[in-house]
Amino acid sequence: MQIRVVVDSGICGMKSEMMLKGSMEGEYQIRLTSECPLVQSLEPKLQEMDLLMAAVGRFTQNPVFQAAEANRLHAACPVPTALIKAFEVFCGLALPADPKITIDKES
Repeated sequence: MQIRVVVDSGICGMKSEMMLKGSMEGEYQIRLTSECPLVQSLEPKLQEMDLLMAAVGRFTQNPVFQAAEANRLHAACPVPTALIKAFEVFCGLALPADPKITIDKES
């Protein structure tokens, strides 16, 4: 199986891509590339994560959010949530569907 997620983070203009290959039962690979150095610094930590915990862990115990906090990602950065969505799909806990955030500002 292969899961690919592309994130356009918004106003910062930095794009990120994550790729998960393999299977839950066997070997798997996680690759994260990003124009943002803070997001890119998450990549080594992803190699050590328990995929299932990353997919279902609560906010304060989720290793993705813990790594994002440790690496000083902006609280509104959508990349950690996108990673968790990718892990959910990879683990068979969610169907692949695109989440969307739309922001409209009216005066």
